[in-house]
Amino acid sequence: MVKLLSIASKKVDDYETAREFVQDVFISLFKLRDSLNSEISVLAYLHVALKNRILNHYRHQSVHKRYEQYVAQQEIQLTDNAAAHLHSKELETHLKEEIRKLPQQCRTVFLLSREEGLPHKEIANHLNISVNTVEQHMRKALRILRTSMGNYLHLLILYCFIKF
Repeated sequence: MVKLLSIASKKVDDYETAREFVQDVFISLFKLRDSLNSEISVLAYLHVALKNRILNHYRHQSVHKRYEQYVAQQEIQLTDNAAAHLHSKELETHLKEEIRKLPQQCRTVFLLSREEGLPHKEIANHLNISVNTVEQHMRKALRILRTSMGNYLHLLILYCFIKF
């Protein structure tokens, strides 16, 4: 018993766990006492059973560590996704507010182009203005938005970095 405990203690680096393993091995021997072949060495059985118990312990620890790493990775991804979502919502809110501040005709041209996806020629026909005027309104809208969104450039960069 002392020799088995010494072996187990060296392999597991925890005296209480080693004692538990040796005790489990002796209990399994006791349970199998009637079915054991008399040709099998009891000492050999105890050594092999202890070795298997220790190997199972390390397998269990390995699976447990991989699971903990997986859970930690999932938490990191959830946190990153939540942060990216908040940043994108903040950007979207600010952009909508800045679009709302554009002059009426400029805003109308911008929304027809960007949200409706209409080409400049169709916007011009729809609003009864020239294509050149549509282009001027688009340039003005983009210039205003670029200037007003400059304060949010760091969020845009962060959002793109997290998303990709």
